Amino acid sequence: MNKILKGACIVAMVALAFTSCKKNDNKNLTFIATAEEVTVVNDEDRAYLDPAIASTPIFEQGEQVMLYNIYEEGDVTPHSYYGVYTARTTGPRVLFDYQSGPIVYHTERQDDGAFFGFYPGQRVNNAFLAQSNVAVFDIPTVQIYREINGKGVFAERSWAMAAKTATVDNIEDEFYFNFRNIMGALCLKPRTNGEQKTITSIVFEDKTFNITGDVHLKIHEINPDEMLWLFNNYNPASDTYMQRLNQYITATGYFVDGNKGKTITLDCGEGVVIDGTGNKPFYIVLRPLAWYNGCIITFNFADGTKAIIDNNLSRTMAPNMVRNITTNVDNYMVP
Repeated sequence: MNKILKGACIVAMVALAFTSCKKNDNKNLTFIATAEEVTVVNDEDRAYLDPAIASTPIFEQGEQVMLYNIYEEGDVTPHSYYGVYTARTTGPRVLFDYQSGPIVYHTERQDDGAFFGFYPGQRVNNAFLAQSNVAVFDIPTVQIYREINGKGVFAERSWAMAAKTATVDNIEDEFYFNFRNIMGALCLKPRTNGEQKTITSIVFEDKTFNITGDVHLKIHEINPDEMLWLFNNYNPASDTYMQRLNQYITATGYFVDGNKGKTITLDCGEGVVIDGTGNKPFYIVLRPLAWYNGCIITFNFADGTKAIIDNNLSRTMAPNMVRNITTNVDNYMVP
């Protein structure tokens, strides 16, 4: 069972590193990144595209993409390089400008190698890149509630995207990279019987999988198509499936350390007021396969009370999914 749990966690984070690059002698390197639309699922598992979410800016001005030029031969890879690019504006289609990194070495693709990338780049640790192309991806235990134009949105640097190409030879101006969404998100819409309550935090606890920690992966072994297949066909009861999953785990060198655990807290600071309307969304970004075997959701209020929802249903998160949950917290109040 432990291998199953680790395996599922890997595939979630395994996606956390893909994109592309190109070359420009005057170092004015740029590329255009596009993000895919988000699929929304309601409580009854009906899926649709929500224009309000799909059009929400995903790339944010000043945020980073980490682009890798990976050399795949041998166990030690001192010839793998990366470059940091910064978003010029905010939106679902954004121009990224070169900021730092060994530009001379990362602009032309290595023979038999590939370009990989990850957004947001600030969540990547490249200290082990020379050790078999290992990068470390952080999934924090706390997300900070925020609003844009008065509406709740994803916590800063919580929504991850990635891409990979082995066909592009150089980084060129105006080159296009299509990023795929790696994470999913729970959209809670709590309401009351009518009176106001102030939420100071919401805690999501998974009953099966670790959903936080520092994920170690060999970047060049990441296969986004295989990763998505493993997510979409997850079946721990199938020996054939588990053999395929374990092969992928072994190839990517996956393991998790740091602050690994089953709990993520959405910190609402001084508090966010809700009432009987249920029109205030609270987003908690989650790795795929979270909520596979149930979860516990705790709403903490400013007056010291709390509401606890202990759910044994399977509402499995998937990449690129936002799952809407509307609930009356007054039905779950505890002393």
